[in-house]
Amino acid sequence: MSEKHRLLNFYGESPLYQLFVSILIIVGVGFILASILIAVGIGIFGSDLNVLTKSVESMTDNDIRFIRYILIIQDLSFLIIPGVILLSAINRPGSKFIELKIPELKDIGLVILLTICVFPVSSFTGQINSAIHLPTWLSGMERWMMEKEQSADNLINSLVASDTFWTMLLNLLIVALIPAIAEEIIFRGVIQKIFTRLFRSGHLAIWFTAFIFSAIHFQFLGFIPRFILGLIFGYLFFWGRTLWLPIVSHFVNNAFPVILTYVQGIEKTNATPDIPLWKEAVALPIPVIIIFVILLYFGKKNKNPLTTE
Repeated sequence: MSEKHRLLNFYGESPLYQLFVSILIIVGVGFILASILIAVGIGIFGSDLNVLTKSVESMTDNDIRFIRYILIIQDLSFLIIPGVILLSAINRPGSKFIELKIPELKDIGLVILLTICVFPVSSFTGQINSAIHLPTWLSGMERWMMEKEQSADNLINSLVASDTFWTMLLNLLIVALIPAIAEEIIFRGVIQKIFTRLFRSGHLAIWFTAFIFSAIHFQFLGFIPRFILGLIFGYLFFWGRTLWLPIVSHFVNNAFPVILTYVQGIEKTNATPDIPLWKEAVALPIPVIIIFVILLYFGKKNKNPLTTE
């Protein structure tokens, strides 16, 4: 599409300008679309946003369906649609979307293996993260964050509980597939790309984007594991030169607990593993080495990483 026929184009503008406009589009488009579609959902389900303040025990099946609808609308309105608009706007006019290049089947297999190796890393760093506490003078904020995080965990648990195979597939769509596509388009496809231009360093952009990616989830106990995930997703995009690699990794990471919950139940899935931290640390080098080897494979395969074009 030629530049003059583009609805929106700011390729070649300063990164700060691109970032400012991107935030406006994400917030503006997201708010307008979400408001309209949630109003439609209220009419369809006969519920309202007060359902989000209910305790999990008092929720009806219709409440759960409405919450699932809200989650889909949230990703669609604030991430996917603005993300597609912005991907088009920040690329050179007339250029192809190299971010959406289909990867080789072998590369997808390696990404799945890499993501499986991330699970013990996430478990180990999650235990360390949970042992970190804010200073005493911030104890009130810490308690508030813990309560909000526990409430969010309870809500997610109520959503991923799967009595049937079809419910499990629906949960995979809502909890794993849609968020993986939505978040990777915005964070890696748009924000990381803008930061790469701003900092003139792909590595600094990856780390900065990973920090924002983890912080914006507002889950204190999972900040470090999610930050590490953000780094891995960032390098998969940077060296793999396609958004599909971090999307696959993101999907596998989100899908695993959904499938595990269906197979063994929510109680066993959420049970704290009775494994001493030192034993997890001893077993950690092997998956970490595999992760680095696979990332380096993509780095050597694509000697020209995805930078500013």
